[in-house]
Amino acid sequence: MKKIILLFFIPFFMSACSLIPRGEVPAPTATYSWEEHQLNVSQMTRWVATGKIGIRTPDDSQSASLSWQQDQQAYEISLKGPLGQGGATISGDQHSATLEIPGEQPMAAGSPEELLSLRLGWEIPVKDAQYWIKGIPAPGSDYDTVLYENRLARLTQQGWEIEYQNYLEADETSLPGKLTLSRESLKLTLIIGNWRRID
Repeated sequence: MKKIILLFFIPFFMSACSLIPRGEVPAPTATYSWEEHQLNVSQMTRWVATGKIGIRTPDDSQSASLSWQQDQQAYEISLKGPLGQGGATISGDQHSATLEIPGEQPMAAGSPEELLSLRLGWEIPVKDAQYWIKGIPAPGSDYDTVLYENRLARLTQQGWEIEYQNYLEADETSLPGKLTLSRESLKLTLIIGNWRRID
């Protein structure tokens, strides 16, 4: 069962470190209901998001450039910078996943979660994160939300807490510009500089 809380005021700080062309555009006062916004975003199934990611664990802290391309259930997520500056690319669909790191043999598994856990020790729910990064809950499991102007300010799902610091206007849709994902001792910070729908 989901739980939705509407906040009438949350003092958001609009970060100025976005990479979006012509500067970051904060989301305007909401003109759509949460249900309308959620439906609109859920229909966006082919997209590319680029920016930066920071990953913090008790033993390490890394940052990288991020490129996430989603085409229905197929995805390709590229990180450039961590892992000895070599980066990593994880790609696949609902049936399988492949992890490629320069200088190593590609690894394959049934899911991206299994690959990241085995090779990097990160317990990251990639299949759910494809929804979280767009500012909507993942289908199929319970969640709690806090809304601000009919957009997510905070989402709790699958043991993860996702906080949304700001939004960008992309193709007439409000999409996250900065968000953090936290669970136990793992924290990810995503700064999205550019959103693009794939035609």
